[in-house]
Amino acid sequence: MQQTPSQQLIAQQALRNPARQVGLPTTIQPTGTGTGLSVTLDYLTSLRHDNNLRLTDPSLGSTTWWENTLALSVLRQASDSSLAFDLSGLYRIANEPIIGTESSFSDPSARLAYQRLRSNSQLGLLLEYQERDLAFNRSLTDTNLDGIIDASDVIGTIGDQVNTRGDLNWATGLNAPIGFQFDYSHRERTYQDTIDPNLFDNRSDDYTATVLFRFSPILLGNLRVDYRDFAADDSVRTDRQTTTVSAGGTYNTSSVTAVSVNIGYSQVDNTERATNTNDVTEDFVWNFAWNRTLSDGAAVAQIDQTFGVNGSRINATAGRSYQRANGTLSFDVGFTRGPFDEVTPIGQIDYSYQLPSSRIGATIQRRVGTSTDSLETRQTLAFLTYDYFINPVSALSFSADIIDQETEGSGPSNPRTRGTFTASYSRAITRDWAMNVGYEYEKDDQNGFSASSSSVFLTLGRRFTLKP
Repeated sequence: MQQTPSQQLIAQQALRNPARQVGLPTTIQPTGTGTGLSVTLDYLTSLRHDNNLRLTDPSLGSTTWWENTLALSVLRQASDSSLAFDLSGLYRIANEPIIGTESSFSDPSARLAYQRLRSNSQLGLLLEYQERDLAFNRSLTDTNLDGIIDASDVIGTIGDQVNTRGDLNWATGLNAPIGFQFDYSHRERTYQDTIDPNLFDNRSDDYTATVLFRFSPILLGNLRVDYRDFAADDSVRTDRQTTTVSAGGTYNTSSVTAVSVNIGYSQVDNTERATNTNDVTEDFVWNFAWNRTLSDGAAVAQIDQTFGVNGSRINATAGRSYQRANGTLSFDVGFTRGPFDEVTPIGQIDYSYQLPSSRIGATIQRRVGTSTDSLETRQTLAFLTYDYFINPVSALSFSADIIDQETEGSGPSNPRTRGTFTASYSRAITRDWAMNVGYEYEKDDQNGFSASSSSVFLTLGRRFTLKP
């Protein structure tokens, strides 16, 4: 089923500020369960004016730019497999203070995803490449998609960021007494023409091999080996290998309740190449989880101990999820105790509610983890959205994104806060064309430095269905 222009713009709005996106979302796929080949081409043209693009204090002046984005999406679906290819890029003309008027091709991205499911095996492959101009694309919704808390995700207004990703997931023996699973993940982030020392190149390679033992329909055992190789061009030039060996199992105590336990040992070999120093540490790791399926959702509880470069961390949470005809609510609350004996409340709330003429969404999260620069970092996230559908061809959308970070331990806390508020109006102009006009306010506050910007934008877009 093809989306109407207004539906397309609503999908764009969900990405927080379509005028600054690389292009239309690369994960858009036709709805339905049919098979075959589909090819779509998305075109966006955006005009924007910002009174402080580089987030400096005081502002260097106003910036006006025009972008034209093309995004090609190819999807091949079969009964047991799917292949998706996405390619996008844009041409930008910008008039900035001091720099003047410049034009360039920018923000190329490519994504290839393949999935195959057979009766006793499955295979998944993902390859992704994306460049981002940090001045023109500072969306907070991409924060920590790699699962790592990073200051680099909320700073940077000069230069380009290049992200490379590769995932391989293979499993066999899905219905056999003994099964095997192998997972590989590669993440690499590099920077070009940046001036902030906190923006440094880094990469990681993660390998996981798991043997599964199906002793009975209600008892599943596992042996697992994890290996992570991490390197960063930070001030100490970090080179770190983490190896974890664990064993455990899952037992269904009833048709609706399951308990899982795992215990293992982890070793961290950390080298600082700048000073030629090496440190090897190790400790036990374990986790216990309880899950119960209820008529309207589920109840969960979990406690675990992890081990990293700074030492051991204990996390304990309990939560509940609710499923309703017109909405969902899930939450978990708990605490974490880190390697410096600090105790921090953690948790997450996810909420969505659909009304006949509006939609509400919210995600609020508090978490602590080890950042790319090897610091224990507290982070609070809040993503709030509200869409009001005026009629079948127009809508109002509002969103607020806030992220607050602070470093734990005896060193400087380095507090930093970023926030963005966006209000926009979307409308289908014709059957094929739709527009989006809006306002955005952005605030940046870190280590006593504070700056803000206001901008207005106008976007026109169309989707061309090339096949079928």
